[in-house]
Amino acid sequence: MRYITKAFVVAFLAILAVVVGAMLVAIQVRLRIILGKELGGDYLAQPPSLFIILFMCALVSTWVMNTTGRLTSRISYFVTVIIALGFSTVMIIFLLPDVSLLQLIYYVFFGVFIAAITILLPPRQRDPYKNFDLFYHLARLWENRVLLSLWVRYNVRTRYSQTFLGIAWIILLPLSTSSIMALVFSQIFPARFIGDAPFISFFLAAVTAWNVFSQGILNGTTSLTREIGLMSQIYFPREILVVVKLGESLVDFTFTFAAMLVINAIFGVWPNINFIYLPIVILIQITFTLGVMLFVSYITVLVRDIPQLVAVALQLLFYLTPIIYSVQSIPENLSFIVLINPIAMLIDAYRSIIVYNTPPDPINLYYPMVMAGVLLYTGYMFFKAYEKRLVDYV
Repeated sequence: MRYITKAFVVAFLAILAVVVGAMLVAIQVRLRIILGKELGGDYLAQPPSLFIILFMCALVSTWVMNTTGRLTSRISYFVTVIIALGFSTVMIIFLLPDVSLLQLIYYVFFGVFIAAITILLPPRQRDPYKNFDLFYHLARLWENRVLLSLWVRYNVRTRYSQTFLGIAWIILLPLSTSSIMALVFSQIFPARFIGDAPFISFFLAAVTAWNVFSQGILNGTTSLTREIGLMSQIYFPREILVVVKLGESLVDFTFTFAAMLVINAIFGVWPNINFIYLPIVILIQITFTLGVMLFVSYITVLVRDIPQLVAVALQLLFYLTPIIYSVQSIPENLSFIVLINPIAMLIDAYRSIIVYNTPPDPINLYYPMVMAGVLLYTGYMFFKAYEKRLVDYV
């Protein structure tokens, strides 16, 4: 029992997260991209015993490295992941021979890739003897939750304090865009493959989710540069500035979502039992958005052209994401565009739940979920490593 320490538990959970995340992405890629041997309709890509094997292999690999005293650095963590990947692959081949070999190849590839991104790539702390304590920084952020809440409310009120319609603009702006889009794509250029759903409901379900992402990213680019003076005068966790901008986007999302429900009801699209899946989809999207915001907020301090570049990139991504068209209308030879775009799969999940009254395909959420976790972790590591240098770039 003397080897079961906090460091061991943290290491085990980290190794387990990498191998499970790699397997989830491998499952989605194997089932959604038609390569290699054709899979039969009875192919079982994720039997329960598969994840038991991953759990045991991650545990054994971590235990061995820890008991030998080698689990002390980034390289040793990375080596532990490689051992867990190799060990679990061999076990799966012998114990679950029906699992596709191509799926296992994907598993090893994505495992090495995720391990490199999350373990080797993040910058080191300036003090080489001080480890990055994720739980400590999260605890500090939680202690400042009242400040965060007050800041979000103040910013939202200030944004519309001098306007005639006030906070109603949160609803009017996206609804006006949706009305124009509905007119164009329902009467002039009818959208295909949307079934019996009214186009305005089809579009609103997507654009409401998209606005959380795009507004969060755009606001995140200037979240630090606008408060450089404040940061030079008083210390507080700098990530609060980024989370505040995300909070503003979520406030807008709440009002717009409520308005969407009213409009959907007018067109005969009512809330349904599948709304219980919405918190999962929303949580994945928030995690993904915040991860990107942490990166772009800091980079903007170094390169002030980033907001303009991000605006152009988001405009391009808007048309590459199935917002004004359906996933089913994308030609098969271009379907990879949807598969590599996490936001596309999340928007399809929103539509399934809100418009078509069906649960989202869980397999289609594996890649966005893993990508969101990787981005948030590496983004937060990157942000905290260079946090003290922010005011040096005023």
